[in-house]
Amino acid sequence: MKQIITTRLIHWKKQWFSLVFWLLFPIIGTVCITLITGAIQEDSKVPVGVVLEENTDATEELVEEIKRAPFIRMKRLNQDEALYELEKHKLDSVFVIHEGFKENIQEDNRNRLITSYQSDLSFAYQPVKEMIISYVQQKTGRAKAAITVNQLEQEYNVQEDWAFEEIVAKSKEIQKNENLLNTDFSFPESPAETKQNTRIFSIWGIWGIFSLLSTWLLFDWVIKEKRSKAILRLAFTRFSLKTYLIQNFFLYYTILLITDLLSVITFYWMFGEWISIVNVLIYRLLAAVAAFLTAHLFSHVFVYYTFAFAFVLVVSIGSAAVLPTSVIGGLTWFTPINPLTPLLSGEYISLWSMLIILFAFLWIIRKDRYYA
Repeated sequence: MKQIITTRLIHWKKQWFSLVFWLLFPIIGTVCITLITGAIQEDSKVPVGVVLEENTDATEELVEEIKRAPFIRMKRLNQDEALYELEKHKLDSVFVIHEGFKENIQEDNRNRLITSYQSDLSFAYQPVKEMIISYVQQKTGRAKAAITVNQLEQEYNVQEDWAFEEIVAKSKEIQKNENLLNTDFSFPESPAETKQNTRIFSIWGIWGIFSLLSTWLLFDWVIKEKRSKAILRLAFTRFSLKTYLIQNFFLYYTILLITDLLSVITFYWMFGEWISIVNVLIYRLLAAVAAFLTAHLFSHVFVYYTFAFAFVLVVSIGSAAVLPTSVIGGLTWFTPINPLTPLLSGEYISLWSMLIILFAFLWIIRKDRYYA
């Protein structure tokens, strides 16, 4: 194996730029696309101005709830700045939370809690207003419940005295535990997803496509080695052609696994995206074996490159790893032969994996042939 590594290092010394580029291509490509689409998503959010005339725990809680809305980009300003930006159409709408907001909520007074402003170009004012109203109604509902509980305590002379904040906290706890309303939306003929994911593209779906392409292009060494005249010398050494190719395969596979671990760490650190290491290992092994076996069918590198790009294009469309099934239509027939299935869903047994194992076994039992 030491001789194989030494020989391969000599080859890599002449092709180091191409090797490093395709090894890092999945990471760089995925990070760039994710950052660009993230910036587009951020710019597409509705700009909303919020003015606080008082800073209390109630107003700060309301502001945090508005911030968590996935389609809003909130800015905290004073009233003059907010109205000026609204006039210049830099904001879609402005909401002024008046002084005494907390006291009015606790007294179940719902009049003139918030004043809203819109311009003639405001397109998302109505849904944003309804969302903020729903937040305020939650607070007034809890306040109403606290007032009712205190009245019942006085009416029935209950010894236990519940404070207003305790009743509100208890209502929040009940609301969280009981899960009063949870609605999942889905496209026709596609399962509903309960996990919130606001990204345009799947990070691991993009990485899977890019890593599949880089794997196939890196395995052009199989064609180059078989076309080399130096390969004829193996007949006079202790290495068979099959042993030589297999050892080189595992050398490439090890290097690819190192970059895969780097990808897992990078995506978790930058985007908080995690995936099972086992999924990555099996996916990369099947992709590498498929590229290794396919390369034996070609004698010209250019034709192999053309086939590789076409194959990856078909996989990227049919697997729905990048585009959702609602956009490309239902390609259920592609699921059993989808190379990305072990990566994205963790299903290791499929028609794709069985075919790879079968063809690898047939290649191993085939006899070596040398042509002098």
